[in-house]
Amino acid sequence: MLVQGCATQQPSSAPVARATPSAKPTPTGAAVGTHAPYSITAGLDGNLWFTEYQGDGVGRMTPYGATKRFPIDPDGFAERITAGPDGAVWFTDPVANRIGRVAQDGKIAYVKLPHSGSGPAGITSADGYLWFTEHSGNRIGRLSTTGTLTEIALPAGAGPAEIVAGSDGNLWFAEDKAGRIARVTPSGTLTEFQNMAADSHPAMMALGPDGNVWFTQPQANRVGRITPQGKITEFDLPAAGVPLGIATGPDKNLWVTVIRAHLIYRVTPDGQFTAFPMPATSMATFITAGPDSSLWFTEPNGKVGRLGTDGDLKEYVFSTPYKENM
Repeated sequence: MLVQGCATQQPSSAPVARATPSAKPTPTGAAVGTHAPYSITAGLDGNLWFTEYQGDGVGRMTPYGATKRFPIDPDGFAERITAGPDGAVWFTDPVANRIGRVAQDGKIAYVKLPHSGSGPAGITSADGYLWFTEHSGNRIGRLSTTGTLTEIALPAGAGPAEIVAGSDGNLWFAEDKAGRIARVTPSGTLTEFQNMAADSHPAMMALGPDGNVWFTQPQANRVGRITPQGKITEFDLPAAGVPLGIATGPDKNLWVTVIRAHLIYRVTPDGQFTAFPMPATSMATFITAGPDSSLWFTEPNGKVGRLGTDGDLKEYVFSTPYKENM
């Protein structure tokens, strides 16, 4: 089922709140691209976990900056990551066509997908299962923690990417090829909502504090919001940029990374923007709420950053290979 509905709001110029570094990066080392932190999530163990865009491992970081790296086998590539209902973290591996699991003790296991070239992409946890998208295969997957897999076929050309659990008990995902937001129930009933802006391709998603699903639109320079009933509202960024990562913060606002602009926006549920400029060497990409009431984000130039809701900024720079001091 395809549902149409979209509105657009033009915000006024955003107020600026300075992000101020509070300490020198720890551990020390020049920013490098060898270990390029990519997707990031807060684990149930109270740590941050992230994948590496140019590496073959999964990293774990405490809220105090101590790090440890868990190598995966060189035939794969850990892309998106999420905390699972079993206390482990789970990741998609589009290169080896599988879903990976890292236990808290560092042991890694995999579930191979039955269809070749599925292209697993986004992943999230809901109702005791792992839910993930198959971007190339046009499917949604549901995986139990014991490895039982169920797949839901989508219309051709959808291109499912990011996926999140909604406040309505359903799963919501971005169809970046079709330019739509879609919803699937746990029983597999699909509804697609047409985004009326022709230049919009939804990317990252987050469940907002208002019970709506929020998403970024990098090509359109917008942030979008969809209600459980399917009403879409889009908000133009106050200045040019490429919005990518999005997360709900402990302050009940949305936080959006803007690559190429060296800033992070705080967005209220009614669409008001406040800019937090970053240092010129910062490249905030993916973002998540951490266990310490801060926002944590990855930087592909070899760093992980922590931003307090008051603008207090700290960056952790990795060496090659980064020191394991945990």
